[in-house]
Amino acid sequence: MKYSSRFFLFAPLGLFLTLFLGVGVHWWLAASALSKHLAALNGHEVVPGVTVRFSSRTIGGFPFTLDTVFRGISFRIDTPHGPAEWRPQEFAMHALTYGRDETIFEAAGKQELRWTKDNGSKRTLIFDVGALHASAIDDQAGLARFDLDLVGFGSKAFTAQRLQFHIRRDFPRATFDLVILADGVRFSPADSPGLGRQIAKARLEGAISHANVFDALRAGAERWTEAVERWRKSGGTLRVDNVWLKWREMTTVGHGALSLDDAHRPLGALNFKITGMTDFQKRAAERHLARGPKTGLAGALLDRVAGGSNGSTDTVLGFAEGVVTLDSEPADTLAPLY
Repeated sequence: MKYSSRFFLFAPLGLFLTLFLGVGVHWWLAASALSKHLAALNGHEVVPGVTVRFSSRTIGGFPFTLDTVFRGISFRIDTPHGPAEWRPQEFAMHALTYGRDETIFEAAGKQELRWTKDNGSKRTLIFDVGALHASAIDDQAGLARFDLDLVGFGSKAFTAQRLQFHIRRDFPRATFDLVILADGVRFSPADSPGLGRQIAKARLEGAISHANVFDALRAGAERWTEAVERWRKSGGTLRVDNVWLKWREMTTVGHGALSLDDAHRPLGALNFKITGMTDFQKRAAERHLARGPKTGLAGALLDRVAGGSNGSTDTVLGFAEGVVTLDSEPADTLAPLY
């Protein structure tokens, strides 16, 4: 065999082995750095106000991904009312060693969520999920997009076929674009709102203004309460372009804008078009729902259409000074968000 023939035979093999060795070294270095980083974070704040703890972790995915599986993990978030904590039964994190800065999160099995209400009382929600997937994409300044998709939610309070949350930074408009979706939600009798036990579908589309206020939060250098408070003081608003809910008896479609008052309570108004009122009134009579001021949204809505309705109505849902009103009629009260 001539030298030139041997060269063309072994050169590609040599190149492949060199590339494979380089990829392997790169993965090993990335995995070692990640392992040290996680060890340093265990039991400490990941970002200000958020602490992670886990009993063990394993890293795999050679040669192109970093797949980390955690055991005994919990996430604790400090709030003005007290700590909130999430404990998933299974939790994993996946990241590419090459390409864009994106991390995929997965959780499955029984989950436990604990939080403290504004009155100091402790609450616990235990639930199961068929699948929980989330992804976070970073840019040079920090988190630029976050997506959450939860399938098969089950708890004593409510069940849902699917729940989704999507938020992304829109740089040209200096906003966060927001989309929230829900399918097949069914409440338990004890936790059922007066408007009905079932929500077939729900969708909210909107945008959060003054996105630049959250740059330090996106970079993981600030507590969420500090960022939200600065956003409130700068005149930040949540513009609701479309909110659509399909209940069992009626459908509500609305839009409007909300902000926060000095006591950190929602402030603003949403304009709604409601159809299916005839069936809702019949069901409300069967359930013996009270109507009138301060009887909740269902009672205020019944009072609104007591004089007769052709099956649809236009109404304004207002938020001011901690009071929820329906066409200026007090319906309920609101606690501060933080």
